[in-house]
Amino acid sequence: MKTHEGAIYLISSINKEIDFLFNYLLSNLEITKMESVYLRLIYNNPGITQYEISKEAKIERSLVTKYITNLEDKGLIEKKKLDSRKKGLYLLKDGISAIDYIDSFLPNIQEKFKDLFSESEIKIFLNILKKFKKQLEIINSKNL
Repeated sequence: MKTHEGAIYLISSINKEIDFLFNYLLSNLEITKMESVYLRLIYNNPGITQYEISKEAKIERSLVTKYITNLEDKGLIEKKKLDSRKKGLYLLKDGISAIDYIDSFLPNIQEKFKDLFSESEIKIFLNILKKFKKQLEIINSKNL
């Protein structure tokens, strides 16, 4: 097995495990991991538009519309007119509670890994991941 093929396989496997864990933890909220990503974007950027989400997350607008509609139907977000053409997205009370819940379990997950690596190993690992992410962004931008 080539080193790069092994790295891609491992990262894919880790992502699958993270998805499984997040979907399990988010099942209490009856939302998906992707819906939690949208909630976080709206939480961090009150009034963000669907177009801005599509642009920032590099996701097709039709898919953004699907997730936003799901979050609206679940009573987690609402749309408010910004002007005659644009509607901004805002968290409702239950949306804020969902973010609080997510924020409560993330440190617990991170805590389970704290003794696994030394500080220097964590720095090296994060630098490798950043380089990997940057290269993927370059590859993806060329394929668009």
